[in-house]
Amino acid sequence: MTKKYQRVIAVLAVFLFAAQLLYMGLENRPEEEELVVERPIRIWYTDPDIQPYMEASAAEASARYQVEVYAELVSEVDYIEKISERSVAEEMTGPDVYVTSSALLEKAVLAGLAVPVKDQGLSGTYSEKAVQAATYAGEVVARPFYIETCFMLYNRYYVDPEQVPQNIEGILTYAENFETDALTERVENIFKWNVADVIDDYMFLGAYTDLGGPNGDDKGQVSMDLEQITACMNYYQSLNGFFAIDADTVTSEEVIREFIDGKTVFTIVNVPMLAELDRAVAEGEIPEYPTERTVTGEDGEEYTETVSYDPFYQIAPLPPLTDMLDSRGLSVTNSVVVNPYSSNVKAAEDCARYLTQERAGRLYEEAKKLTACKSLLGAGKSGAETSGTEGQGVVMGYRSLYDRLPGGSEGGAAGQGPSGAYLTVYEAYEAAAEVPKIMELSNMWLQLEVALADIWRGEDAGEEMAGFMELLQAQLD
Repeated sequence: MTKKYQRVIAVLAVFLFAAQLLYMGLENRPEEEELVVERPIRIWYTDPDIQPYMEASAAEASARYQVEVYAELVSEVDYIEKISERSVAEEMTGPDVYVTSSALLEKAVLAGLAVPVKDQGLSGTYSEKAVQAATYAGEVVARPFYIETCFMLYNRYYVDPEQVPQNIEGILTYAENFETDALTERVENIFKWNVADVIDDYMFLGAYTDLGGPNGDDKGQVSMDLEQITACMNYYQSLNGFFAIDADTVTSEEVIREFIDGKTVFTIVNVPMLAELDRAVAEGEIPEYPTERTVTGEDGEEYTETVSYDPFYQIAPLPPLTDMLDSRGLSVTNSVVVNPYSSNVKAAEDCARYLTQERAGRLYEEAKKLTACKSLLGAGKSGAETSGTEGQGVVMGYRSLYDRLPGGSEGGAAGQGPSGAYLTVYEAYEAAAEVPKIMELSNMWLQLEVALADIWRGEDAGEEMAGFMELLQAQLD
């Protein structure tokens, strides 16, 4: 064989070897990842108030992710049970994503219906309080969505903002000194709230009650300071003698309507009631107040003072009861959970993130809900916003969010978005105790409602609360 042929054979051998290596590499190469959706993404929720937001979000998510997304309003009765049943059936017809309150997260996790949230930087998107509300057994299992809590309102035409009572005892002093004039002639109630609503009433025992620790999931941290709570309940009962609110007929609708009409000076409300107040302001349902009033100066001389407040109300945190007895409200954080039985968990996670974070700035405008997300589009707090105490940093983070919402900055149009005053609602939320996740306590609210109603009507506060504590303990044992 000549040297020429030897060189040709060597070159062919090299090519054959290279071709073999290439074939083996192609054969063993992993397939390219594709976003394959076997069926549309279904989102379940139970609150009809958020229907406009959910339907708009589903439509926009469909266009954004090129995936069919449907939002479905379902009954809250046996909610987790229905999700489980539909998810484990031969044909999965349950939701890929669902909205639930923090109170149901333990049940969801124990049923195997929650995909842990592994996103980095959750603390830059939500406050520590909101993340705790979505945490079970040390793991974040949902994305905080929107918040609910209670706080105080007062009419600025009736109360000097510089002299707002520091506690409920101060409101009683205000009532004793109250005088009717041309400005206050509409007033029928000094202080009124829905005493039939256990969530509103919780403030009277919340400071001395622990329902499961910071995450609300620890049975070992369920406790009540009976001595302090009895003192609080006796004080609560005494208020019936001052304000005579009929627990059998009072409603939240009546309470906020009377405040809107200028009939009430101080009230305790929640976020939906505040949204109704915003609607009334936007639609011009607020009565006209005198623009001037006569006051007596320190020198005894009378002079005319101009009066004009826009808005006419002010939001304040829940007041303590007295100088010796504190208060603490209750909060509910509604979250979005990804179902591990989804045929496409990745697409479901994208939709959950879109609902709770990327589109969260439209929640108030479309559903009158206050988002739990404090940094839209992943924008965290700036250095200036995190200065000062931790609590102040949290509130400034919310300010950064609401300055970017429609109507959210100071002076924004009423009814379009929450004003700067809503930052006080977030202060109340951060200070409140979250409803517990412990399944054994799921019916405690009905029991507490009965006990509070009995106390309001005159039953022995110590006996009622001791009986309530025994029921709690029996359920945990």
